[in-house]
Amino acid sequence: MKRKIKDYFRYFLYIVFRFIFLITPKFIMKKILQFLAFFAYKFNKKHKRIAKANLDLVYQNQIDEKRKEEIIYNSYKSLVFNMYEFMENQTISKEDMFKKANIINADIIKKAHDEKRKVIYITAHYGGWELTLPYIALMFGEIAVVNRKMDNPHIQKLYAQARSKNKITMLEKQVAAKGMIKAFKENKSVAVVIDQHIGSGVDVLFLGQKDMATDSTARLALKFDAIIIPIFTVCNDFRDYTINVGEAIDVKTLEFKTDDKIQELTQLQNDLITKQVFFKPDYWLWQHKRFKKYHNDIYRKEKSV
Repeated sequence: MKRKIKDYFRYFLYIVFRFIFLITPKFIMKKILQFLAFFAYKFNKKHKRIAKANLDLVYQNQIDEKRKEEIIYNSYKSLVFNMYEFMENQTISKEDMFKKANIINADIIKKAHDEKRKVIYITAHYGGWELTLPYIALMFGEIAVVNRKMDNPHIQKLYAQARSKNKITMLEKQVAAKGMIKAFKENKSVAVVIDQHIGSGVDVLFLGQKDMATDSTARLALKFDAIIIPIFTVCNDFRDYTINVGEAIDVKTLEFKTDDKIQELTQLQNDLITKQVFFKPDYWLWQHKRFKKYHNDIYRKEKSV
């Protein structure tokens, strides 16, 4: 009973805050979000410590402490901008969504669809990730997205309804494999955010560090001769994005260098994310324990910020 009351209360707060956020003039909303980012940067000690631990592991002394702090703050700003996108994209029209971004190399996606190929989109918690997939789905067709179900069932219902409106089908992680195969049979594309910590998969180098990554996209691509298309959305400013479509990985023409095609293909995908994060690290979500499989000691509380 207590859990249900808490869920309803949080749902009520979410509805109220969404209403306030969406009626607030955009130039004021931008200032509010920047303040929230600064507030989180100053007082969200737990996740700031995680971000700092990740940066120390990845960069060591290659960048100075001031630059690391700048990256952490900008990462928080990217996060709160995405929070706003999460809410606004549930309510706006396709035309208004398209106004928020320009897309580069869209012909790569169009070519794959014209050739009737199965498409797997890969992306990361990077830049405008809450805009990326709705935008692509509305422009190029339905996408089945692997996603963790929210703890609050009422907010989850709203989220699923909004995703459905934007031509996105939600797949729970527990049944993701079957869901992705079903999506292909229904002529939908599949999308996976592949930069999170995962308990199973294959070992890779990610941001120069040994870690584990999902091999589900590699297995699916090899099974269905699918094309893997990386997409990263860069935030230029509040509600102003550039969606970069990367060169496709076509398993039908890819020249594998080893017999372990799954590991090699998984590493190739993680190399693409690594390259993007190193290019503009401020947009990646540094605040999660990405490296805890092999480097969990860096997240101990005694690590100072």
